Amino acid sequence: MNKKTQIGLIAGIILFMFLMVWMFSAPEEKPQANNKTLRKPYVSSNWNTRYQLNDKHPLGLYLFTSLTKAHLDTSKRLKSIDDTYALDSIVALKKKKTYLFVGNNFGLDSHEMDSILADVKRGSVLFMSFNDLTENLYPRLFENYSYRIDYGTEVNVFMNKHKFNMINIFQNDTIACDWWAFGDLEFEEAHVELSSFMELPNFVKVKCGDGYVFLHSSPNMFFNYQLKRKSGFQYTASVLNELPHNQDIFLLELGRLKDDYGSENTNVKEGNGGKKDDSYLKEILRNPMLRTAMLLSILGMLLFVIFRSKRKRPVVPYLAKRKDMTLAFAETITSIYFAKRNAYGLLQVQKKNFYDAMHRHFFVDLYKRDGDREMQVLSEKTNTPIEEIRYFVELFETKQASAITDQLVADTAKKKYNFYKKVGIISDKISEKVEVREMIFRRAMLLPAIMLLGGLGIIITGFYFLTTSQGIGIAQVPIGILLVILGSIRLSKPCLVISKDKMTYFSTFGMKREFLRDNLISTEMRKGGVIFTFSNNKKLIINFWDLSRFDRKQFERLVSKLHTLEL
Repeated sequence: MNKKTQIGLIAGIILFMFLMVWMFSAPEEKPQANNKTLRKPYVSSNWNTRYQLNDKHPLGLYLFTSLTKAHLDTSKRLKSIDDTYALDSIVALKKKKTYLFVGNNFGLDSHEMDSILADVKRGSVLFMSFNDLTENLYPRLFENYSYRIDYGTEVNVFMNKHKFNMINIFQNDTIACDWWAFGDLEFEEAHVELSSFMELPNFVKVKCGDGYVFLHSSPNMFFNYQLKRKSGFQYTASVLNELPHNQDIFLLELGRLKDDYGSENTNVKEGNGGKKDDSYLKEILRNPMLRTAMLLSILGMLLFVIFRSKRKRPVVPYLAKRKDMTLAFAETITSIYFAKRNAYGLLQVQKKNFYDAMHRHFFVDLYKRDGDREMQVLSEKTNTPIEEIRYFVELFETKQASAITDQLVADTAKKKYNFYKKVGIISDKISEKVEVREMIFRRAMLLPAIMLLGGLGIIITGFYFLTTSQGIGIAQVPIGILLVILGSIRLSKPCLVISKDKMTYFSTFGMKREFLRDNLISTEMRKGGVIFTFSNNKKLIINFWDLSRFDRKQFERLVSKLHTLEL
């Protein structure tokens, strides 16, 4: 079988299959003449947009607009007014016309509304179905007005002796809502109630010169889903029948306001409008991908700055910290042993310090003595009588621990200090530091902590009372501030500072009093504190409860040797 025969056979099979399908397929029914105009039904799930004229969504006004066009004569037109210039040109037309608005919020400039009402007085018609108006329009339409609300899923509206059932639907569910009606109404001229529910009007006709003003309080009765129901369609048709069919209708779209109008600090046209946030940053933050990109960019810049700056820092050589050979370290060790109240233990510390100093500076090891040989060598190297060195050795190596008192330790420390200074271990510079050393005694933490916490609590309570319009808050705030100040002063200021020449006392309020140590006459220790008596009948009382536990022990020890120990 050649190639041409194969192609012909395949084409014949395809033609045969096509004929079989055509012959055995059911003939399509031809549409009837009355079905030619049918259209596919429009289905929507958008329940967000409301009161848009050509919107086919459930809460749009497409059916209302279509029904309004059908209400007019064929020679008349339905046109939208979107700006002030179009309104001025239409108002200037001498023929009669109908102005119409259906929506949530309506607002116009005062002169724009006045021009429309002037045209109505010449024979035109104004129809408005609204939930709210701007404040400048109410006095132009009403002498007196009020609103009433019926909250429910449905309402029965009565018009021309007919009852129309209106329901509220959202996302295919029937839910309750507010149905607005007019309460007490007063107008300059006569008015007629055209429809009502709850025995209250929701649609009125007001005489205005040669024309009429129609006011309707329930615009939600004109939604698309309402007109798809028989009751809603009939009611809308009855409402439109009250309007002239031989006049052009102009839709006042320039007065349509946003649904959230009134929740912002804005006025319509004639006020100072709120500033709109149109910055680029707003658009970036609104888009998740742009927001993520911006955050990643900021993070990348921070990482670049951190690591780049780290690379550019000069190399700083590591300096090992010197061991605790400072005067502050010695003072810390001394204070620890003072707190233990062990005079013999402190004497052993002085022994170790003395023997180590002799070995380090003069290469004499007093721990390994062979008779008086080491003491004789040390006497020659330091140019000190051997009796003085023997005094230190015998005192440090005494076995009578009970005979060691605080006074003896203090005297030994003083003599050892003078010995160090005489043999050159302590320089004049270190001596100056020792002489200017101060002893600081601080107050206990409990009372200032209570003052600070209590003061803050009183201040917070006072501000709470002020926000609730209670007068007691006026007195609480300054009291709380005073307590916080006093607590801060007690924390920041010490109770007593004793230096070489004077004693400085800080009161509870931070006031400083100074007393010269040369004027100290007597020191009297009592159960609750210490009384210092100075010349000129000056006294200083230090209460033990005002000091912290550690500072109290140090202070008691200092008072016991104040006249004998040179600080």
